[in-house]
Amino acid sequence: MSIIDTVIVGAGPYGLSIAAHLRAAGLPFRILGPPLESWRSFMPEGMILKSEPFASNLWDPQRKFTLERFSRERALPYQASGKPVSRARFLDYADWFVQRAVGEVSDIKVKRLRREAQNFILDLEAGTSLEARRVILATGHMAFRYVPPELDRLVEPFCFHSTRLGELRAFSGRDVTIIGAGQSALESAALLREAGAAVRIVARTDRLIWNTQPDPSRSFLQAIRAPESGLAEGWRSLALAELPQAFRLLFPAAKRHRFVATSWGPSGSWWLRDRVQGHIDTLLGRRIISASESGGRVRLVSDGPDGVSEIWTDHIVAATGFKIDVERLDYLEPTLRGSIAREGQAPLLDSRFETSIPGLFIVGVPSAPTFGPVMRFMFGAKHVAPVLARRLKATAERRVRQV
Repeated sequence: MSIIDTVIVGAGPYGLSIAAHLRAAGLPFRILGPPLESWRSFMPEGMILKSEPFASNLWDPQRKFTLERFSRERALPYQASGKPVSRARFLDYADWFVQRAVGEVSDIKVKRLRREAQNFILDLEAGTSLEARRVILATGHMAFRYVPPELDRLVEPFCFHSTRLGELRAFSGRDVTIIGAGQSALESAALLREAGAAVRIVARTDRLIWNTQPDPSRSFLQAIRAPESGLAEGWRSLALAELPQAFRLLFPAAKRHRFVATSWGPSGSWWLRDRVQGHIDTLLGRRIISASESGGRVRLVSDGPDGVSEIWTDHIVAATGFKIDVERLDYLEPTLRGSIAREGQAPLLDSRFETSIPGLFIVGVPSAPTFGPVMRFMFGAKHVAPVLARRLKATAERRVRQV
């Protein structure tokens, strides 16, 4: 078995951006996994990206293969902000990016990752194995889906996490209750209603929060007072979007974790508001007590301003976010997984996204407690990819000198 220098596990925005940087640097690698699988297989048709177009790029080192250039080549309208990008267009853009900046992606899933001597063995679902000196885990958010314990007795199709809705026409004529008040909850509610379902929203918050619509005609002074960033408008948002290394250095772990868990709370995009308000029942200020299946339906009990009440519904959608926990990376061999040093339940990472196991890197959502909330969004890939390319290039050059 020949040894591969670097294997990237996961072909989402982070994996593809890292691959583009390694290819440009002339570094050998393989990238594994169906490109944008969670976007293609689980995110519903009709979905629109919450990030503005300028923050919805995949990243190559020369910034040549942007969403703007793709749109221009395809004669599609493009506006840096204020004109949201559909899932369908983003997937077309991602395919174009792969062809131009990445090259071959192995449409193969990893069944098990284990350590052997100084290298890693990747057992593939196809029944074969690979050996690699370094592995970059860019497997996204799906492993960290969180469903509150009040709902965990329910299984599909009685309860879905919002990331697993898929084809919405199957819900036509059904009664659906959505738990949550963030973008995922609100967009799922709008799309389900438009697909013919009867929909309601149940949430703990006492009001829905809507993001303001960007104004491309803002004056220079307005832009200085509240600069636009990959997260939101404002100087704090700009700092968090552009200085993830400073976030890691300036704050102790407990403060970093607390900030990531509580910042950028539930809110909906400005373009969703008219599709939700006045169309969908919203039961706010309610705490879920229990949920159980009975006679092919779900009995949901909650407590709120008017006391305890129950709802009978066909399906529950848990738009309840994600919780980072290394133990949920179940494709890691238990001994390897147990050897990863942690900050709480998140991986302990150095400035180059390397874990306590030399040669094993973790990027994307699991790195947010270390590098800040920008890592919860695809915009964060612009910071990760060049850091890893520099790190791996330095390693390659050092090996050549030693030979």
